Amino acid sequence: MKINSTLFYLEVKNFLRGKIVLWGIFGLIFFGLYSFYHGKSVIGRQKETIGSISRVQKNHLQHIQQEGKGKSAGTTAYYPFFYTFNNPSSWAAFSIGQRDVNTFSLKVKILGIEGHLYDSELTNPLSLLVGNLDASFVFIFLFPLLIIAFCYNSISHEQENGVWKIVRTSSRQTSTVIFSKLLVRFVLIIATSLIIFLISAVYLNLPLSIPTFQIGAVLITYHVFWFLLSVLVISFGKSSSFNATILISIWIFLCILFPGISNLLISEQIPVPEALETTVKQREGYHQKWDLPKKPTMETFYAAYPAYRKYPIPEDKYSSGWYYAMQYAGDVESTQSSASLFTKLNQRQSMAETISLFDPVILSQQLLNRIANTDINNHIDYLQSVKRYHKLLREFFYPYIFEETLTENVAWHAYPKYQPEAYQASPAFAGIAAIMTWSAVLLMVSIGLFKRNFIIKTSAQNA
Repeated sequence: MKINSTLFYLEVKNFLRGKIVLWGIFGLIFFGLYSFYHGKSVIGRQKETIGSISRVQKNHLQHIQQEGKGKSAGTTAYYPFFYTFNNPSSWAAFSIGQRDVNTFSLKVKILGIEGHLYDSELTNPLSLLVGNLDASFVFIFLFPLLIIAFCYNSISHEQENGVWKIVRTSSRQTSTVIFSKLLVRFVLIIATSLIIFLISAVYLNLPLSIPTFQIGAVLITYHVFWFLLSVLVISFGKSSSFNATILISIWIFLCILFPGISNLLISEQIPVPEALETTVKQREGYHQKWDLPKKPTMETFYAAYPAYRKYPIPEDKYSSGWYYAMQYAGDVESTQSSASLFTKLNQRQSMAETISLFDPVILSQQLLNRIANTDINNHIDYLQSVKRYHKLLREFFYPYIFEETLTENVAWHAYPKYQPEAYQASPAFAGIAAIMTWSAVLLMVSIGLFKRNFIIKTSAQNA
């Protein structure tokens, strides 16, 4: 369709004259600036905590060594904590995701590991979707309200004021006017989205790299979806109040009700009692060993570490080797529950991703969290890395424990250091394509409705 430059200019001038436009843009920029500050503050505090771990760990181990002089390694090894941490990515401040509710720093002993892992909510990939007022919240939840405010009365306002009767005298002019009105709003929406995103990229120091462009692509695609959804409602040719009511109802459904219903469905279909069960089994498996013969416990340990059979374990008195073997046996007894937990968490996440294909709001939020490495998958990877690290720690101390080495003779400087997980790149094309598919459907239906309710109707009335 050929754009009438004069008509387009007049529409721009007329649209920008409305107070709602400037107030809406400035309001969104204000919330955006606060969200950037909030996201940067949350992640900044986490970085500060992580940055202090090395100093805290060093001082802690020095204190343990001083207090443990003259004691056996088996006695001293009970006390030290070893710190792990989940580094935030360069994009975490943009989309905090679940980093504010899932532990980003765990300290573990060489005792049973399972009881240390589940101090936060791990079972719900859709809960807390409406959480922090970070940048992703502004773009995903608040920006659609601005789009609705821009579009809901773009044609109905002139219909209600009687101006549309003049436009209706020519069916050719009608289509041009409609296109110009919608184009002005579309350009302003995309321009506002890009400006706020560029401000966030500068303020949050987002790297000029593929994940940043992925985030930008997700946001633009998402805002195009909401624009075309608004266009679809407008194409019915109803009143301004009808358009506003329907659009706000859709916003409430997609942003609040649908995620809530989905959460209930996931919780019902895939219950996860294993987090508590795993902790309980580990602790029961450990405590029950005090009253049982030592041999079954040691056989469980020897099955994994046969080299330690050469060290004698007295049946009639306490020994450090038996105590740490008992801790290991407690973990072994909770292995099945632990594996089931992680399996179900992955199943829940897969089900949430499937459901999100029917709600671009959930899908877009999940894409941002995935790109920023702040989703539940990232936390699961972190917990798995902690379990691997705990194994390294145990295996480092076992020789000193079974040989009853004195604390001062332990090579404390050589203990394994925790290596955090690297950033995991996440392709976003499939998710973006899904949102674009929804947009394409909305566009085709809208074109048909505009022809029926505006173009053809106008031609019939003029005839």
